[in-house]
Amino acid sequence: MTYWTVPPMWDGRTVAILASGPSMSQAVADAVRALPRIAINTTYRLAPDADIVYGCDPAWWNAHPEAAACSGVKLALEHAPGKTMTTPEGVRFLRNTGRRGFDPSPACIRTGDNSGAQALQVAVHAHAARVLLLGFDMQGGHWHGAHPAGLVQSGPAHYRKFVAGFRVLAAELARLPVEILNCTPGSALDCFPRARLTDVVGAA
Repeated sequence: MTYWTVPPMWDGRTVAILASGPSMSQAVADAVRALPRIAINTTYRLAPDADIVYGCDPAWWNAHPEAAACSGVKLALEHAPGKTMTTPEGVRFLRNTGRRGFDPSPACIRTGDNSGAQALQVAVHAHAARVLLLGFDMQGGHWHGAHPAGLVQSGPAHYRKFVAGFRVLAAELARLPVEILNCTPGSALDCFPRARLTDVVGAA
């Protein structure tokens, strides 16, 4: 398998990551249109022109082949080292090097047990100076409702695992020159400073 290497394309910039929690909306997505953006999974529908559409699971891409027509980079994560996976044409893969922490190689991602943690690592690999986390509720389902049948539906046990993975990742990223702000109102994610999006978008 050929892996994609994340280039330092956002050196010194503020980057927004649009996740799929219930706080995500078209208004939130529109508020950061001037920034480089990573849209996670079905949130691409709110930002089809995002710089990156990140769908960790090849099964998600196969359930949403229309997302491969988005203009940005389309990314997935290998699920088992070296395993060949079928996805729509144009989807690129990052190497999976384990569950916990942060791999400094820009071709490699630790899973953190969730796509949001992986997208954050992509932004760090791209040399972002600040990352805004939007739609990272870690509770309450998705803004778009349930995934299609056959895809994992996140529940309370999943969210606890997601938060645990983020805590490990946050400890490692704290040593790097990147500021990560959780701009998700009511988020259960507790390992990054919180900020109101309206307070930071102007400064971005």
